[in-house]
Amino acid sequence: MTTPTTASRPQPVTWAPSQTGPCARCHAPTCRYGVGASPLCATCKELRRAQYGN
Repeated sequence: MTTPTTASRPQPVTWAPSQTGPCARCHAPTCRYGVGASPLCATCKELRRAQYGN
């Protein structure tokens, strides 16, 4: 008998308050500074990838 696998739950993304800044496109709070930082939030980053590719 096999054990059914469950989908892993997405983990919330957290960062230090000192690394928080507004998204350059929609102004939502996002990680703007430090390791893994980006000027775009995850939603805007995906929209940009869909429009222009990587």
